[in-house]
Amino acid sequence: MSGFAALSSWLAVGSLAAAAGTFALVAYLRRHLGKPGAGWLVATLVAQGLFCLLAGASLAVSEPGARLVMESLTWAALAWLGPLFLAFALEYTGRSGLLGGWTMVPVAALTSLVVATAPVNGAVLRAFRIDSVAPAVTVSYALEPWGLFAFVLGTGTAGVAVALMVDTVLSYGPLYRREAAAVALSAVAPTVGVVMWAFGLGPDPSLAFVAVLFVPHVLLDAYAFVESGMFETNPTTRRAADRTAIDDIGTPVLVLDPDARVVDYNDAADPLLEAGCDGTTLLGTPISSLVDVDVDPVPDGGAAGGPADDGTDPSAPTGGDPGEADDIVTVRSGGRRREFLVSRSTLTDPKGATVGTTLVFQDVTRERRREQRLDVLNRVLRHNLRNKMTAVAGNAELIADRSDDERLVDIADIIDSSARELIDIGEKARTFEQCRRDGPRYRAVALETALTDAVADYRPAAARIDVTVDGDAAPATDPKLLRIVVANLVENAVDHVDDPAISVTATADGGEFRVTVADDGPGIPDGELAPLDAGTETQLEHATGIGLWVVQWSVDSLGGSVSFDTDDGTVVTVRLPDGPGGFDGGASEAAPTATDT
Repeated sequence: MSGFAALSSWLAVGSLAAAAGTFALVAYLRRHLGKPGAGWLVATLVAQGLFCLLAGASLAVSEPGARLVMESLTWAALAWLGPLFLAFALEYTGRSGLLGGWTMVPVAALTSLVVATAPVNGAVLRAFRIDSVAPAVTVSYALEPWGLFAFVLGTGTAGVAVALMVDTVLSYGPLYRREAAAVALSAVAPTVGVVMWAFGLGPDPSLAFVAVLFVPHVLLDAYAFVESGMFETNPTTRRAADRTAIDDIGTPVLVLDPDARVVDYNDAADPLLEAGCDGTTLLGTPISSLVDVDVDPVPDGGAAGGPADDGTDPSAPTGGDPGEADDIVTVRSGGRRREFLVSRSTLTDPKGATVGTTLVFQDVTRERRREQRLDVLNRVLRHNLRNKMTAVAGNAELIADRSDDERLVDIADIIDSSARELIDIGEKARTFEQCRRDGPRYRAVALETALTDAVADYRPAAARIDVTVDGDAAPATDPKLLRIVVANLVENAVDHVDDPAISVTATADGGEFRVTVADDGPGIPDGELAPLDAGTETQLEHATGIGLWVVQWSVDSLGGSVSFDTDDGTVVTVRLPDGPGGFDGGASEAAPTATDT
C-alpha cells in the first residue's frame, strides 16, 4: 500500500508541475500572438493547463459530489484539447482552407458543456465511486455515449493534428523538421494516458496518468517553441506558395496524366476551353483535342531517365526543343488569335517512375507579331530602301559631275553623302541580322589576323591604327561578330575624329579575352551612351546612328560585356568569353534584332 500511496502522491505533484509548465509556456508564447497558428496554440495550452490543474487538485477532493463535479470539469477541459490542437495544426501548416479552426469551436463547446454538466445529465458517466482517499483520492466510473464521444473527439482530432504536423516534417524538409517533429511527438504520451484512463488500463485502473504524461508534452513543446524560429519561418508561406504558384500565375499550365489527358490546370488556361473543349472544364480532355502539340502517352511503368521497351527514353521531350516551330501553337480565344510557346516537363513519383507531363504555355502573340513587323522592316531596310538610296546617290553623283552650278554641285554632294550614310546603316543592319539569324558560330580565331582584317578598310582615313595582341591568342568565338564589333568601333572613331590615332589591343586570360579600342578624340558624348546604358531609346534620348547599338547587340549575343571610358579620348573595352558559355556559365540570351530601336 505504501507503493500505491507514493505513486498517487507523485501523480498529484506531476499533474501540478505539468500545469505550471504549461502556463509558463503560455506566458512565453504570448509574444507570437497574431502569427499563423499562435493563437490556437495558446488556447490549446490554456485548456491543457486547466486540465492538468484540475486533475491534480481533484486528487485532494474526497467528498463524492464535489469530486464528481471536479471530474466532470476535468473532462470538459480535456474535450477542448484535441479540437484546439487541430485548429492550430490547420492554420500553422497552411491548411485552414480545408477546415477552419473556428469550425471546431462549436463542437468542442457543446461537448464540454455536456461533459461539465455530467453530475446532472447522466449522459457522460455512470457507476461513479471513490476507491481510495489516502494519500490521494482516486475514483472509478464507466463512460456513457457522450463520454465516449468526448473521448473520440479529443483523440481523433489530436490524431489528425499530429498527422498534419508529420506531413509538414516530410514535405518541407529541414526548415521545420525538428520543431514540427517535437510538436507531433509531444501528443503521443498524453494520448496513451487518455486511452489508459478511458478504458481502465494499466496496473491500477483507478490511477489516471494523463496529467502527469503532459510533463514530457510540455518539455517537447518548450523545445519546439522557446528560442526557435517555429513562428518566424512557418510552413504557411510554403504551402501558400505551393497552392498559388500554379493557380495564380498568369501563364496557362496544364497537367497531363500518362495518357496525355488533362488532370489539372489553372485559371489562365481557360482560353483553351474555347480552343477545343465544348464543356465547362478541361478535366479529362485529351490534349490533342485542345491544341496541336505532340505529347506521347507514357508507357505503363515507364521510369524517368530509363529506357522504354522500344529503347527510347520516355522522359525525353517528345517534340523539338522549345522555340522550334512545332512548339508554337495557335489558339482562337474571344475572337482573337493567340500564339503560345509550349514547354514540357516530366512528372515523376518518388520512385522515379514517369506519371505525367506538365505543359506551360507562354503567350508569345505580341513577340511573334513584333517579329513579323521587324521582318518586314528589315526587308524594307535591306532591299527597298537600299535600292532606292543607291539610285538617289547615283543620280546625285551624276548631277554633281554634269553641273557647272557650284551651288547645285554642293546640294548634290549633300544628297549623295546622306544617301550613302543611309546605305551604310542598312548594310550594318543587314550584316548583323544575317549573323543573328545564323546564331554565333564559334571556332578558334587568330586574334591578330582577325583584328588586322577588321581595321583594314579604315586605315586610309586615320593617322594611324595600331593592332597589338598579347601572345598567340586564339580564343573560340564567332569571327564575323568579332569583326562587326571592332570595325564599328574603329569606324566610329574615324567618322568623328579628324586623323585619329587609334590603338586596338587584345589580351586573353582565364577563360576570356579582352579587346580594347582607344582613340585620341574628344570622347563619345553622354547622349550617345545613355540609350545603351538604359537598353532602349526614347524621343529625348537616342543615338544618332546604329553603329554602337550593333556593337552592343553583337557583344550580347556572344555573352560578353562592353564598357566605355570617355575621360581622355574614348576607350572601349569588350570582354568576351573564350567559348560559347557566357560569364555566368550559361548560354547568353539572344540579342535583339537590328531594328529593335
